[in-house]
Amino acid sequence: MVSSTRQAITCILLVLVAAVCLQAQTSAERVVSGSISGKVTIKGKPAVRIMVLANDVREGQSSNTRRYRTTTDQTGSYRITNLAAGTYEISAITPALVPANQSGSVVVSEGEQVEDIDLLLVPGGVITGKITDSEGEPVIGQPVNITPQQFPSGFSTTLMSRLYIDNRTDDRGVYRVFGLPAGKYKVYVGESGSGRRSSREYYNQTFYPSVSDAAKATVIEVTEGSEADHIDIVLGRPVGTFRVTGRLVDGETGRPIPNIMYGVGHTIKHDQYSSSSSSSTVGETNANGEFRLENITPGRYTIFTSPAEGSDVPAASQTVEVVDRDLTDLRIETTKGSSLSGVVMLDGNDRAPNMFNDLRICATVQNTDSAFTNSSPSSVVSQKGTFTINGVRSGLVRLWVYSRDNQKQFEIVRVERNGVPQPEINVKDREQVAGIRVIVKSLKLTGAIRGQVKIENGELPPPSQLWLLVWPLDENLQPKRTSSIPQPKLDARGRFFAEGLPAGTYRLTVQIYAPGRTKVVDEKTQPVTVTDDTVTEVTLTLKLQPNPN
Repeated sequence: MVSSTRQAITCILLVLVAAVCLQAQTSAERVVSGSISGKVTIKGKPAVRIMVLANDVREGQSSNTRRYRTTTDQTGSYRITNLAAGTYEISAITPALVPANQSGSVVVSEGEQVEDIDLLLVPGGVITGKITDSEGEPVIGQPVNITPQQFPSGFSTTLMSRLYIDNRTDDRGVYRVFGLPAGKYKVYVGESGSGRRSSREYYNQTFYPSVSDAAKATVIEVTEGSEADHIDIVLGRPVGTFRVTGRLVDGETGRPIPNIMYGVGHTIKHDQYSSSSSSSTVGETNANGEFRLENITPGRYTIFTSPAEGSDVPAASQTVEVVDRDLTDLRIETTKGSSLSGVVMLDGNDRAPNMFNDLRICATVQNTDSAFTNSSPSSVVSQKGTFTINGVRSGLVRLWVYSRDNQKQFEIVRVERNGVPQPEINVKDREQVAGIRVIVKSLKLTGAIRGQVKIENGELPPPSQLWLLVWPLDENLQPKRTSSIPQPKLDARGRFFAEGLPAGTYRLTVQIYAPGRTKVVDEKTQPVTVTDDTVTEVTLTLKLQPNPN
């Protein structure tokens, strides 16, 4: 009896295991992957053993970008399989050949078999010449920059990289850039504006044919298989750089501040109407609080502290003018800043342990007295939800949160100070603001928009292009100031797919843009509501105007 009972139990377990395995197998069979296929030809003939890449455009050019590859067969055909739903950029790896057609991006739905994505290759163009100095001597190892005046058809990120990959002069001062798509280009060498350089000498930016004004540069037209030779440039004398040294000290005690990161920023004035600014962290003070900047060109600079997150070291900055000599023995004093402290809470919950891993809260400060000091200090949010943001400058402060975990996203519902809602906090100099409550909600990133753009009343006139913009809206249907999403790409069929979206309302805008112009020719805007765990289908129709220009 016991033996029979054991046999019965064993049979039942085997049946259950078999059922589970069968269910798992059936579920696996339901998961089908997508593919992209087509043919690669060179002047109508099959391109044999050409490598074809499919890059996931959602992940940009990061080291984690998913890249799928295959090789064409004897008929020039290729097929890339095991593709998840998404948008892919298709390109062929051919150093001297370029696409003659606009392959662009391809949108693949779940399990979709996309066919007839053909690549037509033609010989690329060549630009070559010689770089010499004012004495007629060759300039060796000089980088040469090739800049398109408008991006040609089929100009992918793979092709763009050719313009910047080690285009240097050889021991004769000769350079040769090949594999260029048909289009119009300018050529220049040297560097523009003020800033930090890699050596004590550099050449001022000089365009072909040996002019410093970009507006006077000669435009070089490249056609299929053409070679533009004798694109020679004569450089002026090398320009010297300077050194800036000094010490960072505590503004109250006068003691040096060791081992603190510092940065440098500078503004380049292009004309009376426009200028551009840039800044970066460049080093760390030594044990005596000393800093050192090498290879600085003439210009106006701001040296500022860049303390680690959560540091209680006050902010410091000083603006200097580099003219024609080194600057030494500068003394930069810290100024004690304000602080903000409080707690982050989930909407409807007093506390939510383990929810705030990798969550940070930032304070964007308006009305700061320097464009290069840290105007957005931040703090890690503890597991209990507490935070303290130090080094806050006086002015109107708006808080926002972000997570380094791509699978998590939070949004601020409201900010309270001592129980009173305050979208913006007015912070005074050296004020220690406490009692802040930041109520947030966790967002699911499971929504998606799959769409189709259609053109009516004719075809899009070349070389016009379609641009698509997707932007999240707030409760007043205005673009959110502290939220953005990766912009999806339109493929050659006018399809797009935006995924990983939190629920909410979005504004979709498709534009007809003519390269070389500064304004949009035509556009269509449509609001779209996205819900969790749902793919929202949408169609945007653009009606071309008669006789478009």
